[in-house]
Amino acid sequence: MKIDHITINVISMEESIHFYRDLLGLTELHEVDMGDHVLKYFRLDGDTLLELIRYKDDQPEYRYEVKTRGLYRHLALGTEDVNALYQKLSENQVECLCKPGYVDKLQFRNFLIRDPNGVEIEFVER
Repeated sequence: MKIDHITINVISMEESIHFYRDLLGLTELHEVDMGDHVLKYFRLDGDTLLELIRYKDDQPEYRYEVKTRGLYRHLALGTEDVNALYQKLSENQVECLCKPGYVDKLQFRNFLIRDPNGVEIEFVER
């Protein structure tokens, strides 16, 4: 079994495209209008896709805390240089939840951010 895609309900498709394409450098793929919502795809790794959804009707935003139980917490993406990525995202006013650091028990460097939709993303350098 493998991951096919990961989906994020976006607040702003334009801000999300800028974040994932321009700041993170993901490969932008196709868009599909499903009638009541639009899907926008990016390539993550191999055949794994990131699917952004923008619903055409207005829905409330939902925020959660780091320790909220019973929900999906975050997406972790590998990077070759957490310091350079942290600097780039910080300079572009991305909400950084912590600075890069070494996690001794896991033996990697990481930091966490929130994307334009409030979704937590961890960046890992192994």
